[in-house]
Formats: sequence, structure tokens, C-alpha cells
Amino acid sequence: MGRKVYTNEFKAQVVEFYKSHTTEETVQKFGIPKPNASKWALKAGVFKGQGGNKHLLSFRHEVCQYYDNHTGVETVAKFGVSNDTLCRWRRELGYRNKSRGYNLYTEGLQPTVTKRERRNFVMTKAENGQLQGELMEIKLQYAVLEREFKQLKETIMEAIQQ
Repeated sequence: MGRKVYTNEFKAQVVEFYKSHTTEETVQKFGIPKPNASKWALKAGVFKGQGGNKHLLSFRHEVCQYYDNHTGVETVAKFGVSNDTLCRWRRELGYRNKSRGYNLYTEGLQPTVTKRERRNFVMTKAENGQLQGELMEIKLQYAVLEREFKQLKETIMEAIQQ
């Protein structure tokens, strides 16, 4: 028995439904294995936070970037995420935590590292994660537009035949 192959349009439909419903509801509606729904959503940049809240990668980056110029208390209060979640997101996305001696305001005062100057073409984890998140959002939008285009094309063809 072989593996079942799903089209990109079908995956896009599942992810769109998944954004506003639970994993169980998504699995029941589309009749797919539970790991598939989660995997496709992660690839599209949709994450489940605590309490079933889903956070896009762009939201995670926004929270992490806000923290660069504000305190942890301000960031947690504004976005409604826990301090542990904030630190975990910063670690996963490649942002440096202030607890490690990193301070945005004094970074310009620090001497530059020559080794980093030689490797300044290297993309940071944060930049890479942000670009991957944007790419997944664009791919999802493309799949949705492609599906709408096919429906419109079918409607036009039906109108021509009548």
C-alpha cells in the first residue's frame, strides 16, 4: 500500500481551515492524519501557542522585535504572551536575549569583531526565519489565488458554453 499524495491546493485549504479551527476539527473535516495537518500548518508558518492560540511566524517576529526596544514586562503586557514564550521564541528565531548581556542601546558602543566583518555576508537565524516565514505566507496566498483562478476560469467556460 503506497502513500497518499495530496495536492498543494488541498494542503492550502486544510491550512486555511486549520487557522480558525482546532486540529481535531480539521482532521475530521478533511479525513487526514493528525500529523499531516500540523506539519502543513507549520510549513505555512502557522503555530499553536499555549491554550490553542495560533501565532504566525510574522507575529512571533513582531513580538521579538518589540522586545528589542522595550522591557519584557511591556512586551508581555502588550502581546499577551508569557515571558517564557518570549524567551523561547527569541532563542528559536535567533534573536539574542538581553539576559546574556545583549543591549540594543549599547551595542553601537561595543568594539566591532573582525571575524564577524569577514563573515558579514552570512545571514542570521532571525533573518533566515523571517524570510522563510514570508515565503510560506506568499506560497499560501499563491495557492489560494490559484484555486480562485481555476474556479473563475471554470465559471467563464460555463458561461461561454451556454
